[in-house]
Amino acid sequence: MPINVCIPGISGKMGIEIAKLVMLDESNIRLAAGVLRSDKITAATETINKSLGVDQDSDFIISDNLQNSISNCDVCIDFTRPEYSMKILNECIENNKKLVIGTTGFSENQIKKIELAGKKIPILKASNMSIGINLCLKLVEKASSSIGDISDIDIIEHHHKHKVDMPSGTSLAFEDTIKNNLSVKKNINHHCLRVGNVVGDHMIKFTLDNESIEINHKSFDRKIFAEGAILALKWISDKDKGLYTMSDALSL
Repeated sequence: MPINVCIPGISGKMGIEIAKLVMLDESNIRLAAGVLRSDKITAATETINKSLGVDQDSDFIISDNLQNSISNCDVCIDFTRPEYSMKILNECIENNKKLVIGTTGFSENQIKKIELAGKKIPILKASNMSIGINLCLKLVEKASSSIGDISDIDIIEHHHKHKVDMPSGTSLAFEDTIKNNLSVKKNINHHCLRVGNVVGDHMIKFTLDNESIEINHKSFDRKIFAEGAILALKWISDKDKGLYTMSDALSL
């Protein structure tokens, strides 16, 4: 049986990238539905269908009805905004559907709601779906536990000028990883740039008295996040309720 996928915000940069990879995938995943605001459907549908190579006989549906779209899927992939993510979360709970969350910028209250939802449905939440970033998180974990207590620690990130959250969700994930592996309280310095069209660069720098260690990751194309999302949806498709991360999906 195919894994039916729903993508809210399918006209967004990440939505369309994920949809393209679903359409190209030759395994058992199927693009079942995309969700858009009602005022965007008429203008966007033809463009999206053309971009995806969808013909008139396809049963793929673009709708403004979030409830119906989610009820007809197996896994929902969310790369939208925090306030809309909460609506997606509620519909997935109501319809007992699996959810992959790549949205960032959640409030503490919203994060708590996601954690509670993980007791009802399978959820994979990641601030960054990149395989490389998640490997870097493991390296940062090791460096923090080894030398974090005796280092000055800086997180330097560079993103495109349209990115809303600052620091980025990925930078905050690095900060959490560092703090969880220190034995002393320490301020982590964030340095954020929002210029140009940079997909995403991150550097975590541990500075000691006479040397420094830098862990770098550069994103050349948003496709890396879409590729991670495809891996995530396949992995979670047969999982029971719980709140998972990309580390689980990658067996890190």
